[in-house]
Order: sequence, then C-alpha cells, then structure tokens
Amino acid sequence: MRNKISVITVVFNDVTHIRETMESFFSQTWEDKEYIVIDGGSTDGTADIVRNYANRLAYWCSETDNGIYDAINKGIGHATGDWINILNCGDLYASPQSLEQAINRAPDINHADILYGNSIERSEENGDVFKRTSDFSMMSYGPIYRHGSSLVRAEIQKSHLYDVSQQSTYGYALDWLLIYELYKSGFRFQKTEATIEVYQLDGASYGYEQNLKYNRMVITGKPLTFADKLSIKKTVWKEVFKQSAFYRWFIAFLTEYTLNDILPHIPSWTLRRFWMRRLKMRIGKGTFVMKRVYIMTPQQLTIGDYSHINRGCLLDARGGITIGNNVSVSHNVSIMSGSHDYNSKHFRGRFLPVKINDYVWIGNNAVIQQNITIGKGAVVCAGAVVTKDVEPYSVVAGVPARKIKERVKELDYHCKGFTPFA
Repeated sequence: MRNKISVITVVFNDVTHIRETMESFFSQTWEDKEYIVIDGGSTDGTADIVRNYANRLAYWCSETDNGIYDAINKGIGHATGDWINILNCGDLYASPQSLEQAINRAPDINHADILYGNSIERSEENGDVFKRTSDFSMMSYGPIYRHGSSLVRAEIQKSHLYDVSQQSTYGYALDWLLIYELYKSGFRFQKTEATIEVYQLDGASYGYEQNLKYNRMVITGKPLTFADKLSIKKTVWKEVFKQSAFYRWFIAFLTEYTLNDILPHIPSWTLRRFWMRRLKMRIGKGTFVMKRVYIMTPQQLTIGDYSHINRGCLLDARGGITIGNNVSVSHNVSIMSGSHDYNSKHFRGRFLPVKINDYVWIGNNAVIQQNITIGKGAVVCAGAVVTKDVEPYSVVAGVPARKIKERVKELDYHCKGFTPFA
C-alpha cells in the first residue's frame, strides 16, 4: 500500500517560527510526502516567508478564516496523501527521520486507521522532556498522545472534519473531541515506536485546569456538574501542592538523599530492592543492583529480569531509562538521559530516553548518551562512548563507538551476579 503523507501547517502572524517549522518538514527523509500551508491572512511578514517556498508546496493560501480548526479543515480538503499529519506553527519534527520512523515502526500499518507516537515537550523552564504515550486503555480517561504526533488515514480524516460549530463549547479541545469520537467509533489505533513531534509547552492548549474541564466534557458529552468541578479543583490543588517547596524537599529527601546516601550503605539487596520499588523503580525478578550505584529520578528507571548493575554506575533516568532482561552493566558505566542544548541561549536542558534491550553487555567505564537504543544482544566494549543507536548483536568500541564485529545470536543465559553484602 502507498503511504503518502500530507502534512498541514496552519499559521497566523507568527513570523518568528514559521520558517523553522517549514524547514523541519523539508528536512524529513520520507520522500512520499506533500506540504500544505494555510495562513490566516497574516500581516507581519509570515505570508511573505511562506510565499518564498511556494514552488515546494502542494497548496498554500493567505486569507481570513474562522480559527485554527477551520483552517485545518481547509487544508484537509486539499490533501492528496494517504495519511494526514498536523504540524502546528512553532512545533517541529523530533528528527529528520520522524515521518519515516512513524511509518516503518508501526506494528501492522495495513490494518491501522490512526498511528500515534511519542513527543518531546519544550519549555524554557524545563527544557526538552520526552513524553512517552500511555497505555491505550487510558484513552477512556483523557488524551494519551499529542495531536501532532499522530497520522490519520486521509479517507477517515476527510469524512470526520473538526466540528467548528462546537468551538464555543470545547474551545481548543476540538482535536481531542475528534480523536475521542474516532476512538468510541471503533477505529483502529496503533502505537508506532517513533518520536514524532517537538511541541512548545506555551501553545494554544496550555492551561492545566482548563484542559481538565475540556477533557471531562468530551468524555461525558455533557456540561460540567458541580461534582465534576469539585473533582477538578481537587486535582488542581494537588498539582499546586506538588509545586510547593515542601513537596520538592520531601521528594528530594526520598529520591536523592535516601536513595543515594543511605541505601548504598545497607548490605542487604532485599532491603534495598524493597525501598527502590517503593520509590517507583521497576525491578524485575532475579535482578541485582550492587551498592554504590548512583540513580537519578528512580521513577523513570525500569530494569527487567535477571539483569546485573555493578558498583560505581551512574544511571541518569531523568529522561527515562529502560533496561531489558539478562543485561550486564559493568563497573563505572554511565547511562545519561539528561543533557543540555549548548546552542540554546538559556542552556536549555534536554531529557531524552535510553533503551537497552535484552542480553546486552556494557563494558567497564563505557558511556551511553541520551536518545540511544542498544539492540538485543549487542556488546559495548570497555571505555566506549555510544553516540548513536547500536544494531542488535553488534560489538562496538571506541570514541565515538563504532561496530567492529558481530556477536553470536544463539544467546540463552541469566546474569546471576548476586553476592551477599554486595
């Protein structure tokens, strides 16, 4: 089946971001694509920038409309692709391979109506934070993915436009209203293992309490009751409490001081594992984490079954670390999911995930950088610095790490490194 992607960007008076957004589309390695830009009659120079790209666009216009969703509907009407993706002005694709990975990493694309993937949230305060999509069953309670991190079959999107007549009721949540209607109608959603979109936190839909209100109205299909409003207020108050100095100090006491200054001196893995799990670390059966392992953000760390983490390791899980089954992590290894954008004038943080698959062996003093996947059965030699994905069953070495040979594929063992008092 063909998988031509129609990307639609709507914009109004955003000369600051339009060029960067458009260049993000043109950087995509997926060749079978087209770009549609709908400008709402900008007067600040935005339309002039779009006009400079006219010969590379499938369609564009600059004229007044009735808001974002009316403009998106207009763009949908001009789409000729098999899939439709919405790239809001100011947002970007996570990498040049985002669209390619969205298609190629789908579990069964020929039987999917909607593909949805991961996102990166960008703000000056918190930097770039990876947002993994949730369990699909949670769709009944609220959105689990960003609108821009999805691709919808064109024939479905064209027959299910955004209901602008409901805009006075649902405001900027018309996209969630449409997604929820597709979900309740039984259309086939599939999670694709791709990070598609980088979105600005201060966009049109930023507002925690208002989001909760719209989500509740979409799910119930009714105006908010007194009980709904009270429940939402309680949720907001809890979120406000989590932003308080007392809460931050309390959580820091548990996840920093207790985890990294008290637990490493307890010579009992049973007790250490008990407290680590209370701190929301996910630790599989038969796994052993030795003393004096430094862990950041334990709630973002998952370790599978029969894996072994040796002394002196640094596990920076601020962006998320997933370690599979039967993984051996040797002494003094650093796995870094947190970093900074050195080109940002505010030195913006970047928190992107690391995934280490089953049967991987990481040698002494190796460094695994953020946004890396290490394939099943791979070996990272001692002292290597991994800066890009490692293929399954490959052996990599050096700075930066490069493939030097292949490993046998018939692997069948557990990493049983438990030692009393260690």
